[in-house]
Amino acid sequence: MRLQRLTSCAMGLSVALMLVAPAEAQAQDTSQVRIPIRKGNSTATTTRSTTGSVTRRESGGEVDVTAMTITRIDSLEGVIRTYESRLASLEAANASAATRTAALEARINALADSLAAARSELASTKTELAATNARLTEVGNRLQNLNNRYNRFLNRSLFGNSGFYVGFGGGTGHTSGTLREMGYESDPQLTVPIGWHKLGSMLGVRTEWSMQRLEGVQVGSFFNTDPTIFSGTALVTLAFPINAAKSNNIYVMGGGGFYQFRNFGGRSSLADKFSTSLDGDSETKWGFNAGAGVEVHVLGASSLFFQTSMTNVSADKGTIGNEGRNLRWMPITIGFLLR
Repeated sequence: MRLQRLTSCAMGLSVALMLVAPAEAQAQDTSQVRIPIRKGNSTATTTRSTTGSVTRRESGGEVDVTAMTITRIDSLEGVIRTYESRLASLEAANASAATRTAALEARINALADSLAAARSELASTKTELAATNARLTEVGNRLQNLNNRYNRFLNRSLFGNSGFYVGFGGGTGHTSGTLREMGYESDPQLTVPIGWHKLGSMLGVRTEWSMQRLEGVQVGSFFNTDPTIFSGTALVTLAFPINAAKSNNIYVMGGGGFYQFRNFGGRSSLADKFSTSLDGDSETKWGFNAGAGVEVHVLGASSLFFQTSMTNVSADKGTIGNEGRNLRWMPITIGFLLR
């Protein structure tokens, strides 16, 4: 606003000077005009003389108004130039600031784009991480289920961990003493053990159902065929664990039962031994059995066992040479148990 007022004032003074100039040209070259000016209570007289186109101003204590106006105009023009210079400087500064603002806005936009991309990548990473965690949880659950199933299979029981077991085994029965001298040698045998032994318990019971085959050879006047011995025994077992889980044991056993001799022949050594035998077809005797074995847990409900025992059956009378009545053989058996 101030600049506008100064500009308007300068334009007004320029118009006034243009109006005064023609009037001065028409004055005589040698004319003198005195203009009285009051300044306070004093009066000053200015003498202006014109010679040709040159105007002279003479002042004798009076003020020249035109000179003051020109000086004022020059001062105003200097102020205008100063303001124009300042305005140009401000415009340059404004342009520089606009340039910096544009560059800053460009950087802000680039950072905003980078932030948006980073957020998008973070969201994608979170989604992938959640999916990975879900898969890991699923895999962990599956592994836990498999581990539980393996443990159950490793230590499972067909009979609910009641201690009941059944098995099957085979081997040979080695004759000794009187029975061997009578003309009977070893042959294969089969055994089915059925019993109860609680895991961790020392005491157990067991029955064994066996079929023993003997190979007969001729001795003297006796014609020995190959007899078969069927037996059923009841035994008491004592187990001694050899591992922390108490699934592997060394055991001893002892008991007795019946032994049925079949198809030994009427002209055999066994027929001579059994006084009640008439045709050598069948003879049942009582006897006892004592032995020891090892049981090793394999997998799940199964175990392997290896055992040997001494079987003794008492005959009715002595054999040839009156050497005794005890018929002995020693089965050696290997087999498996299911608990």
